[in-house]
Amino acid sequence: MLVGELGEEALLERMRLVFATASPGVLAGIGDDAAVTVPSPGKKIWTTDLLLEGVHFRKDWLSPAQLGRKSLAVNLSDLAAMGASPLYAMVLMACPADTSVEYIDELCQGIAGLGSATGVTVVGGDTARSPGPLFVGLSLCGAIPEGEAVLRSGARPGDRILVTGYLGSAAAGLWLLENEKNLEPFTELYRAFKEPEARLLAGKTARRLGATAMTDISDGLASDLSHICNKSSAGARIETGKLPLHDELKLAAQEFGLDMEDLALRGGEDYELLIIVSPERCNAISGEIKRQAGIPVTEVGEITTQASNILAVRPDGSEVAIGHGFDHFGADG
Repeated sequence: MLVGELGEEALLERMRLVFATASPGVLAGIGDDAAVTVPSPGKKIWTTDLLLEGVHFRKDWLSPAQLGRKSLAVNLSDLAAMGASPLYAMVLMACPADTSVEYIDELCQGIAGLGSATGVTVVGGDTARSPGPLFVGLSLCGAIPEGEAVLRSGARPGDRILVTGYLGSAAAGLWLLENEKNLEPFTELYRAFKEPEARLLAGKTARRLGATAMTDISDGLASDLSHICNKSSAGARIETGKLPLHDELKLAAQEFGLDMEDLALRGGEDYELLIIVSPERCNAISGEIKRQAGIPVTEVGEITTQASNILAVRPDGSEVAIGHGFDHFGADG
């Protein structure tokens, strides 16, 4: 059955059944004009993000469940970058009338599955008919102890730059998909693109132990580090020989001539955390994240006094200014 044949009210009822998760903090959820929640301790924190067919995904690249999961994961990543805990989500969706009801069911189940695993309750949203591509957006509410949000503006000269996980993997996975390469040897690169993991535990650990600034790496290390530098009136030096690269990325670079450094610096969609810490707290924070979250943490550079000047330092000692990564409204967007 198609969405156009089912109608909006029946579609909303199907979605309500998927998201009908009891939560003690929700007094009124899906089915009323607005959600009613019980205030939680600490400050509220909000974020929103969207995925647009033809820009962020293609239906032949992601299953509906993977699309739903990713639409929530990219929002969770924003909360992770502030050191927050997620609470509630609103789902916004516009789809063509010829979209199958089963596709929407599976998409919602992807959102609900990750929501259940991360403590997110879907409390409402909106649907509309789209004359063109499919649109999936979420607005996410979280909580954070008062005065403890880790902003982009706290970096200071001498602070160390840490990154979680590996860089460039998602961009490489996207390149393999776009160029219709055999994905079998590159399962981790493909997974990094289609099923990103929000580093919620790493973000809360970094906040608790005194990270000075933080952001997630959604548009590439170069762009997201520049946001921190601009907000903090500082510069940065990145040692490219220290950039954490997955073995599958090295294999893909060797086989297809990919530029690993460029992918790691500008590729985007890694959804890892970029964490700025004082030299005194660097080992403690990186060690505790490794212990608690079980993920790699790598020191890749330091914050400098040269405002907005970001340099890449190569293993041979040569230096080059780093350009920005992905820009939604730039030539590559």
